[in-house]
Amino acid sequence: MPTTSSLAANYLQAFKEADIRGVYPKEIDEEVAYLIARAFVEEFSYKQVVVGRDMRLSSPQLRDSFVRGVIDAGARVVDIGLVTTPMLYFASATMKLPGVMITASHSPKDQNGLKLVSTGAVPLTEKTGLRAIRNRLTKGTFLPDAARPGTVVEKDIIAAFARYVLKGNKIPKGAAQVRVVVDCGNGMGTLLLPILRDLGLDVTPLFVELDGAFPHRGSNPTVPKNQKAIAAALKAGEFDFGIAFDGDADRVAFFDERGQFINCGAIGALIAETLLPKNPKAVFVGTVLTSRAFREAVITHGGRYKEARVGHSYVKEVMHKNDAVFGCEHSGHFFFKDFFHTDTVELTIRSVLHAYRTAGVAFSALVSPYTQYYQTEDLMVAVSDEKTALAGMVAQAQKEAGARMVLRDGLTLNYGDAWVVIKPSVTETALNIIAEGTNKKRVITLRDAAVAQARLLA
Repeated sequence: MPTTSSLAANYLQAFKEADIRGVYPKEIDEEVAYLIARAFVEEFSYKQVVVGRDMRLSSPQLRDSFVRGVIDAGARVVDIGLVTTPMLYFASATMKLPGVMITASHSPKDQNGLKLVSTGAVPLTEKTGLRAIRNRLTKGTFLPDAARPGTVVEKDIIAAFARYVLKGNKIPKGAAQVRVVVDCGNGMGTLLLPILRDLGLDVTPLFVELDGAFPHRGSNPTVPKNQKAIAAALKAGEFDFGIAFDGDADRVAFFDERGQFINCGAIGALIAETLLPKNPKAVFVGTVLTSRAFREAVITHGGRYKEARVGHSYVKEVMHKNDAVFGCEHSGHFFFKDFFHTDTVELTIRSVLHAYRTAGVAFSALVSPYTQYYQTEDLMVAVSDEKTALAGMVAQAQKEAGARMVLRDGLTLNYGDAWVVIKPSVTETALNIIAEGTNKKRVITLRDAAVAQARLLA
């Protein structure tokens, strides 16, 4: 029977509301991964678990420990090896098995984590399983080692995944070649290059070597400092547009032919318009951080808009509940009903490519109807207690005139021509602050004022 005596001192900080993620080895290490595997199998009486991992430096060690935990609990491991997170979702959904993706997604290189899903690629959250797993660790509630240990079988799912996401793909006869720059960021997006070429893209790749040290840029492609290389490449060559992935390739960022980053809400709006003619009155899902352009495009073209809490797990929850066709997060997660209501960069790129080929205009012109708003970059203000800090922001807003307050998934201050969202971060002990509106200068001024106030409450 395992014990918890050697757990990392700060392991509880790795348990977030929607996944498990923390600094390695301070908050998550081999022992934590082993015990989480034991708890995962024992809590839900699983007999088989699909295991995938990314290329982070600590992922092989965490994978080995997680696998050992599953085996000691008596369950079978289906090891799919180095994959993207959507590939893990595909394996879970098509094999009808629970699974884990060992990754810290877009987080810095010193972090790692576990994305746990139940059968059908449904993510575990605090309410649907993470709390129970955490409680088993804190209480040391484990069964004795299985009398008959589990086994490990390796399975290559990449070819099957490619067939699934390419199903029905047709390159229009006589279509002009579409030239793109693809920034893999030394992450798992490298595995997608053959799929992109099969879509008919002429790919110029950047940073294709798998390297968990992220030697060329940080993992998050929506952060301006991580966009310098792809912007430079687009400006220097004759390309149609650009694509960049995060570390586990479940997020995608788009850039126009001039190297300008395109807000993910604008991309979502473009996709919504392409889906609505075949799906009239369908449900589309966004969050308080998704650009208003997305919601307006959905409603204008006859769709129904639903709002989920920020976080890919919560968007998926609303997607499932409403049988939604598509979902969009400001962070570059795009969700499709046709991909088990989960995030897929592959169907996202297919949809954007179809719209681009159909329109026959420059990429900047294609997205221009959806870029009427300026949205700031996310700013995280570290705080000692998120609830107390947010309550302080609400109290301060009540003293000031000029904004309508909405308390839903944090605080939204609506000034009519601009709005500011202040909400607890899903992945950090911080307040996440973002602003949007029609006037860039005003939006930045309002954002900066909110950041300054949050820092006083930190």
